[in-house]
Amino acid sequence: MIEQQGQVVELADGKARVRIGGRSGCPACDAGKGCGAGVFGRLLQRRPVVLELDNQVNAMCGQAVMVGLPEALFLNLISRLYLLPLLAGLGGAVIGHYLGGAWAVSPGATDLLTLLFALMSGAAVIRWNNKLSGEFPANVTVHMLRVVDIEKLENEQEVKL
Repeated sequence: MIEQQGQVVELADGKARVRIGGRSGCPACDAGKGCGAGVFGRLLQRRPVVLELDNQVNAMCGQAVMVGLPEALFLNLISRLYLLPLLAGLGGAVIGHYLGGAWAVSPGATDLLTLLFALMSGAAVIRWNNKLSGEFPANVTVHMLRVVDIEKLENEQEVKL
């Protein structure tokens, strides 16, 4: 189980809407005293994701909670977002290179065909992924695990630094 911290933003009918992500990094990185993940977070401008989960831990609005993501979901998303576009780009490059040789064009044109086919096939898979972006695999559930004590968490991080 992969754990991610989120914040409860709304409660309704035994369900909690939890916002995950959107922060630049941990408090130490945000203060410039950590590993530097905050710099990359500001560069990438991660958008928060809001999930509607069963409120099994009786969290209140505004509280920080720990959300559990099954490894199966994580691996599925990683393969869809990284592996498939990479393989499609490599396959497109092979096809472009083959066509450049089969058509007996100059080496520069072969390189251009290789690049063009790689980009087109990678972009096609990314576009396909964007259409599927809201669909999760079947039988995979995200759970709210526990309420997080922010003061205790910050004290633990200060001790580690």
